[in-house]
Amino acid sequence: MPRASYQYGTSPRKYEPEYTPRTKTKKTTKTTTKTKTEPKKSDAKKRIEKQRAKKVEERKNKTAQVVVVLTIFGMLLALSYREITIMEMFNQKKNLENQLATIQKENGQVEKNIREVESTLNWNDIYQTATDSLGMQVKKAIPVDLEKSDNVETNNKFIKEENTNIIEKIVAYFINK
Repeated sequence: MPRASYQYGTSPRKYEPEYTPRTKTKKTTKTTTKTKTEPKKSDAKKRIEKQRAKKVEERKNKTAQVVVVLTIFGMLLALSYREITIMEMFNQKKNLENQLATIQKENGQVEKNIREVESTLNWNDIYQTATDSLGMQVKKAIPVDLEKSDNVETNNKFIKEENTNIIEKIVAYFINK
């Protein structure tokens, strides 16, 4: 790149006696011919092998990075799935607790109503009305004699429900292997 004609104020070229300002003249360029030395074929092969090795190394690095990123993504996905299932179970528990509370409240109200009605009832009057006007009678209990073997078959097979998730099944599979 040719130098610009402007020289800074402290340039040593300004103070040289043979310094002549540049004028617009055609410059003669010196052409230097360098003798190009052709690389040997073995050098070219080595260079190509180095480039290939470098590309292979870069691919290995990229695949390792992709594997690490995918592993981290998978772990985060599993963690978020676990948190979501925990939150769903927590919400189900809260809903069941709310339902239980409302049912207990209703039961309390029904028991209170029953006690109020029972306190107003006179059982002797009811008995007299039933026997006199309706013609009802008190049935006497007749004992029933049953044989000791009543021919009832009992089946003590209990079905166990498995509430296991996929991870527990995989762990159980490898443990039992």
